[in-house]
Amino acid sequence: MGLDLKTFFTDVGIDVFAEVSIANLPDADRKSVVQMLPSARSVIVFGKAVPVQAYRMTSREQTRVMLRIARDLDNSAKLLARLLNMEGTPAFSVPLYLPVRVQDGRVHGVVRLKKVAEVGRLGSIGISSILLSPLYGPRLLLLGVVTNLSVSEHELSGEIHASTGTPGPGLCSGCGRCVTVCPGGAVGPDGVEWFRCRTIRTWVPPSFVPAVKWLLGLQMLLKFATPFAPWIARMASVRCSLCVTQCPLFEGVEGT
Repeated sequence: MGLDLKTFFTDVGIDVFAEVSIANLPDADRKSVVQMLPSARSVIVFGKAVPVQAYRMTSREQTRVMLRIARDLDNSAKLLARLLNMEGTPAFSVPLYLPVRVQDGRVHGVVRLKKVAEVGRLGSIGISSILLSPLYGPRLLLLGVVTNLSVSEHELSGEIHASTGTPGPGLCSGCGRCVTVCPGGAVGPDGVEWFRCRTIRTWVPPSFVPAVKWLLGLQMLLKFATPFAPWIARMASVRCSLCVTQCPLFEGVEGT
């Protein structure tokens, strides 16, 4: 591969990244990746941290910061996929907002990037279902590119590009603070019910949840809705971030 990923991600302002062979993913995640790109062998997952000070802003200002980071991630994913395809390496950027899938009554992205990042040792998933990074705590936003690169084919094999090295497993202490502070009771011992989240609940009242889940299960409908997802996101706002700000790891290395 001619493209140097470390140089690429440095140039576009990405904080951390990892390359993960799909052979190391759970079966369900591996199937989702292959559905996106039948010849897939790996996922390049990368993240950019939301600054600590953003969580001290107003809801509208915080949303603006997060949308800007999300847009940067999306642009980076599309650029990386384009460059890889130009080199003759099939690649596909993971959609930023849609499509999604419903599994066991819960809504997930079409590729569970937090699980991919955990397998890639960029952090570990906590009780709140948020990825906890040793560098940035729960403040990482993620995106990825599915490729048919074999991770073992080039010199970046197995490397985790984070200044503190490879984090140990289980960064979540299990303190349960995210459970107790959630005003909607969305975080529980059985996982997270996103439709109870205060931010989501503003847009999807409880009485509408069954219908919305049914609609999300219609992949054909999602295909038509995908172009409108960025516009909907711009109209929304972050109403609550307590599961992030009350985590003992919130500030990451910035707090040490």
